[in-house]
Amino acid sequence: MYMVRDVFSCKRGRAPEIADEMKAWQDWLISTGNNTGKVYADMSGPFDTVVMEFEVESLYEYYVMERGLYIEPDPETARVTDHLNEAAKSGYREIFEVIE
Repeated sequence: MYMVRDVFSCKRGRAPEIADEMKAWQDWLISTGNNTGKVYADMSGPFDTVVMEFEVESLYEYYVMERGLYIEPDPETARVTDHLNEAAKSGYREIFEVIE
């Protein structure tokens, strides 16, 4: 099992928009049977930071799913991607092996 964490540094004042997009992504994950996700917003450290994390059984299956979203994205995926690209300054991904 792996925990995937995506961290977004948003343009000033844009974090609530990104948090809403991440909550919608979590709703989609729940619809697929994955209810491990959470969305976080900064309380300390760099302002306008939004974090989304969730667990996956297989990194291979995760990347197949992720790449599949971007080959021929449906209109909603394209809209979310465009919004993230416009509202975020930068982002990065962390992946951890879940030990317990």
